[in-house]
Amino acid sequence: MTAEVLVNDRLKLAQDKARVLQEALPWMTRWAGQTLVVKYGGNALARTPLDRSEGGRPEDGETNTALTPTDTGPGEDPSFARDIALLHSVGVRVVVVHGGGPQISQLADRLGLETAFVDGRRVTDAPTLQAVQMALLGQVNPMLVRMISDAGAPAVGVAGTDSSQVIAVQHDPRMGFVGRVDHVDPQLLDQMLDSGRIPVMATLCSTADGQTVNVNADEVAGAVAQALGADKLIYLTNVAGLYENFGTPDSTLLSEVGVGRLRQMIADDELVTGMIPKVASIVAALDGGVPQAHLLDGRIEHAILLEIFTDSGIGTMILPEPAP
Repeated sequence: MTAEVLVNDRLKLAQDKARVLQEALPWMTRWAGQTLVVKYGGNALARTPLDRSEGGRPEDGETNTALTPTDTGPGEDPSFARDIALLHSVGVRVVVVHGGGPQISQLADRLGLETAFVDGRRVTDAPTLQAVQMALLGQVNPMLVRMISDAGAPAVGVAGTDSSQVIAVQHDPRMGFVGRVDHVDPQLLDQMLDSGRIPVMATLCSTADGQTVNVNADEVAGAVAQALGADKLIYLTNVAGLYENFGTPDSTLLSEVGVGRLRQMIADDELVTGMIPKVASIVAALDGGVPQAHLLDGRIEHAILLEIFTDSGIGTMILPEPAP
């Protein structure tokens, strides 16, 4: 290869990078100082390459995918941490709310506990609640905090139980120690954001009488976004977005949809189990004033940056109903 060709190749690569920066700069300016809530699912932690021969299309919706060992450790995703650190460096106020379904299920299996779900919520008896606490507070939360900190941003681990940030009520006595959000006090999160930190929240919450309960992370993320007056709510999971006619030959990825269509999907029972809490929490968040929400495939490298800092974006964007 001649020196001239090498120079031209380097020049082309540099020009491509310059075009990326040129496209991203207006979006960076747009989002500086804005608040972004990112729900990082336990399934997104289990990053596996998309099957490009199938276009990356999920076959059965969101599933409890087992953690996949990587060179950086089980389930670790340094690109996600670097993306969060980059958002922080350009002035975006980021809160990460995380689940841990696959991690909890793995631990429950090792402990010989039965795993059962009802409408996307884990049935949680006393031993299972202990497993939830061990997985979220002992594994997932500190791992995410360390990853983001190692990427150069000041992350702080918190839980909904800290300072009674998230008060829940019992969801259904038959479900055990499972809660649904009653209200969120955003004061502690606001203080952390104002001091330049990134809260990383585990979704164990308290009832009014002090009982710790397991609350669906999708629901907590939506409620936190609403309480903070967030400008954007993002769900990272292991599907490409929201599909219409999912599971049929006519299945189509929706790139943009209004919240009214989501209400119709819920009413018509069009959603796979794992999507029910996500869609319900998005509807509640947008009804509560959050301007927009997104469903993104967390297995795609730099999914958040592609959505926020490019003109085309990826996944599904959900918007409020247009004004009459």
